[in-house]
Amino acid sequence: MRFHLFRNALRSKESPSTLEGEPIRNYTHFLETPLKIVGCWDWYRFPQKDREIIINNLYLCIVLFVLINVPTTLYVHLYIEWVDVMSSLDTLADSLPFAVSIIIVVYFALFRRELYELSDFMLEKFKYRSACGLTNMTMLNSYRKAKNFGYFYTACTMFSVTMYCVPEIINWWTGQPLQSPQYMDITQSPYFEFTFLRQCLSQAFVGLAMGQFGVFFAANAIILCGQLDLLCCSLRNTRYTALLRCGVRHRAVAAAHRDIQGDELHNYIYNVAEMKESNYHYDQKMNPVYGDRRSHFDVYSSEFDAATYDALRDCARVCDAVNRYKNKFESFVSPLLALRVVQVTLYLCVLLYAATLKFDMVTVEYLAAVALDIFVYCFYGNQIIIQAERVSLAAYQSAWHTAGARPRRLLLHILLAHRRPVAVRAGYFLPMDLHTFLIIIKTSFSYYTLLVNVNEK
Repeated sequence: MRFHLFRNALRSKESPSTLEGEPIRNYTHFLETPLKIVGCWDWYRFPQKDREIIINNLYLCIVLFVLINVPTTLYVHLYIEWVDVMSSLDTLADSLPFAVSIIIVVYFALFRRELYELSDFMLEKFKYRSACGLTNMTMLNSYRKAKNFGYFYTACTMFSVTMYCVPEIINWWTGQPLQSPQYMDITQSPYFEFTFLRQCLSQAFVGLAMGQFGVFFAANAIILCGQLDLLCCSLRNTRYTALLRCGVRHRAVAAAHRDIQGDELHNYIYNVAEMKESNYHYDQKMNPVYGDRRSHFDVYSSEFDAATYDALRDCARVCDAVNRYKNKFESFVSPLLALRVVQVTLYLCVLLYAATLKFDMVTVEYLAAVALDIFVYCFYGNQIIIQAERVSLAAYQSAWHTAGARPRRLLLHILLAHRRPVAVRAGYFLPMDLHTFLIIIKTSFSYYTLLVNVNEK
């Protein structure tokens, strides 16, 4: 007995409760600064002066100028030294990331209002705490996962940009020509310095534009999965929420229905449910009960049906907010996801062809990086599908058999609302999941074999 008490004390010390902490006000604040640097987010979201409007527009123009200048140089060089398509394939492939980055920045600029509406909807509608039930959870873990992934992926992007700029810096110090093709003599100052600065900035903007779109997608997917975790926890606890709201002690409910922990096992992706009493019902602090609270209850009693109906109605509101956010999120990112799928498919094809002609570790690293890049979208899109499917299971495990006819009808409506799979689609037709990742790899290899056959002929 003492061993179990000591083990429980160690567990509580290792993982402190998150139920009484301060709520997260902005789940995606870590995205704003990198998006501002690459011109996808205004430096002044609510400009009050002409100077602020000028800064927003001028900075966006500078970013687009730098991004457009490099592929323009590549195309001029390609036009001057054109031989055939197969000989110029590498140069054409090098321009793909710049073209995609330009489209991403322009897209964010054109649909800036939809971007801000998406962020505001999350701040306004997403809950931080689950319903007050036998088990409770918060969004803290999913927020931490999203933030840590954002920092890690941004650091990896900046590391790759630095590795590209290091050889150019060495060339600058040693007086060697720059590696990228140019259509004019830039060996003299200040043309050399200007071209060097342009190349470094362009690589930084390309890395941030493509990398931060991946971070934007993954972070929103993680927060959405966290909200689905919250919804599943609240659904499982609807009957127990009704018992607690009607004055039953938490200890009494926990003693009779502790088996809910078995239902919750391996059913949450990011957040963790705690078998502890919470003073909050979603984000509202409940008034303390000063009178005597009951320890004996009949879970099948109809006196709890009205409170059960109210608990299910709150879950339906959360469910509606999640579905509306998913639709807004899909509507915003779907065109860019289709663009990324096409670009990665073509880029992988060209890299495979380049590896056939000249196999080296640089090409292998590029292949791994590009495949990992699209895997991020498919992996986190797949997590949304998995967690959304668990909502129906959570509804089935909500002790529905103890409730009356009215709560059961409302629960049936919630189940019907989730009868269709929830997925974020590229181009509104291709679901971003692991199966799509395999399709991209297979399609790239098919195009690669076609290039090899054409070259042999």
